Amino acid sequence: MRISVVIATYRRARSLARTLGTIADQSRRPDEVIVVDQSSGPERLTVQEAIRAVAQTGLAVRMIQCAEPSSTQARNLGLAAASGDWVVFSDDDVDWPESVMTKLLGKLEADPSLALVAGRDTNVPQRARPFWRKLLAAAFLTDAWGSLRCGKVFASMQARYPQPIVGDMETEWGMGYWFAVDRRFISGHGLNFDENMVRYALAEDMLFTHQLCRLALGEGRRCIVSEDIAVAHLVSQEWREPDSFADLCGVWNRIYIASVVRKGPAFWLSLLAIFWAAIHQALVRMALGRAWLGYLRAHALALRHLGQIREGRFEELYAAYEKPANR
Repeated sequence: MRISVVIATYRRARSLARTLGTIADQSRRPDEVIVVDQSSGPERLTVQEAIRAVAQTGLAVRMIQCAEPSSTQARNLGLAAASGDWVVFSDDDVDWPESVMTKLLGKLEADPSLALVAGRDTNVPQRARPFWRKLLAAAFLTDAWGSLRCGKVFASMQARYPQPIVGDMETEWGMGYWFAVDRRFISGHGLNFDENMVRYALAEDMLFTHQLCRLALGEGRRCIVSEDIAVAHLVSQEWREPDSFADLCGVWNRIYIASVVRKGPAFWLSLLAIFWAAIHQALVRMALGRAWLGYLRAHALALRHLGQIREGRFEELYAAYEKPANR
């Protein structure tokens, strides 16, 4: 069984070099690693240097250039170039323990019905959330009232894994930092990352994996998040979208995703859930001493541009609200 790895990177040469190093140290290396770089100018050169350095270890790695910063377009380019039976999508700031590839292959060979395998983050404590936090989150439609038995996408277009993750648990989605998919399955369904969502804002991976899981369920295939497939998501601060603009993109993306996966009255119920859940997030930010007014403003602006957002026409919105210095 051949395994391809796709890593979309943007202005994170140091983080990328570390991630590639942990892939090179795997007890069973992937058959190919495809790095899709969205950087430009001098930053592109540093990414190339990081790739050349790890290639000297014998890791089969190559780079594709993405013409513009777009995580969805970058991942589609990597997916189109991949030749493996399975494709692992990894962020560029993830440490791979040396046995993770061996464990993944063991699961795939033992269960041919698998269509998606999602990894857990060892930096997230594997324990149940405090009762009061879970109760508050459930009241605002971002968690279940009882213990989650599977990975769940809620009406608010927010998603959670069970905590703790025990063994292999069914899931409706996969967290974007690390998940593996059956390439022939997604190719057979013509499934790609939705390039209407250009700016990184957490939710674009959720749409892709949620669509995959819905298709898999209809065909009797399994999608799991596994206790055994564990990586360390470092959440590098080497470069990040500006917070205020990321808030706008996050809100727009969730509303757009609701318009894709929910139709008729179901969309409007999801829209209400998205805005109701925003109150919870604002309260959390207030408790943590973080800016919260801008988050609520993002939802108010979303109402003003609801038609454009539902149709995925984001370019005019980016032009209007993204600060020129951060483009």
